[in-house]
Amino acid sequence: VDPDRPQLMLGRCEGDPLEYIERLNTGQERFRSAFAVEHGIKPRMDLYEDLPSELTGEIKSGVMALGKQADAVNAYLVNELGYVVDRDWGNKTYTVYVIDLSDDVPDPRVRPKGWVYVGQTVLTREARYQEHIDGIKAGRGWVTKYHLGFNEELCARYPQVRTRGEVLEFEKQATAQLEEEGWNVKSA
Repeated sequence: VDPDRPQLMLGRCEGDPLEYIERLNTGQERFRSAFAVEHGIKPRMDLYEDLPSELTGEIKSGVMALGKQADAVNAYLVNELGYVVDRDWGNKTYTVYVIDLSDDVPDPRVRPKGWVYVGQTVLTREARYQEHIDGIKAGRGWVTKYHLGFNEELCARYPQVRTRGEVLEFEKQATAQLEEEGWNVKSA
């Protein structure tokens, strides 16, 4: 994933895609996109028109019908062109979070700084933290047993993103970066 590339939203519609995008931007479409209403979607018909022929469907009224090829188009835009594609229409926000852990973690500290836990969530980080404390989707229980609270300074480094692929990449980067800086890191 190339962080310098703009994020794309890939969708299907019946009729003119430009009219559909306008309805999304003005909140008139039944399947609303909070992101479209707040920020507006700019059509990228150039990408649409330049798709390889093996990914395009039949031509209907001068517009390619992608139909079942949408997954292949998504893979092409991500893997071949390096775009970030949001399949959730901007309605989800993903967050990387960092939680300080106590020195009671049973593993020996191998780095000079304390223990932290790095995770990611589509929930608010506070809601995810409460799940950890309550033992819900708690994995090995590092946060459940040893939590001290959010490390606000470290959390602030990582922006919220719109796709799961991006947040998973940020989570890996955060883990590696914090270990390199001398933190002892636990993660999912």
